[in-house]
Amino acid sequence: MLIPHRNIYASFFTALAFVAVIALILFTTGCGATKQQQIDTEDGITNILDYVTVDFSGNDGEGTAYVNVDYNGLETEMVGGKEKIKELDEISDLSVLSKYINVVSSISFDIDKNAGLKNGDQVIVSVSYDSSAAGAAGVNFGEQKSRTYVVKGLK
Repeated sequence: MLIPHRNIYASFFTALAFVAVIALILFTTGCGATKQQQIDTEDGITNILDYVTVDFSGNDGEGTAYVNVDYNGLETEMVGGKEKIKELDEISDLSVLSKYINVVSSISFDIDKNAGLKNGDQVIVSVSYDSSAAGAAGVNFGEQKSRTYVVKGLK
């Protein structure tokens, strides 16, 4: 009688966890972003900063800034639209899905100042990502790496 090797089970559970992470990434609802971005898959470029909003709170001169990202919209445009997401859900080749996971997990945001803000100040949100991961997945994020936001709405 053959006894399955322990690594077979580990591989199965790793693949299962991987699929769960992909589903979570592809179907996430965003991180509090209030603006719904119009998804444009026609030009083949996904501008990450189109999915970023900045909220300001607090008192004038003591305000804080919070970066919000509509990950759902970003991921939908990144993979080519809702139909492509449905196709990805049916893919059994995990290497295709892992390319998108690598891209999304490599995206990070930085804000030049997020405290001591007053109405009229400007803050700059910058984005960075692993360009080799984006290239491997066939994702084009375009040239824009930062965007300026004007502080408003502080008390």
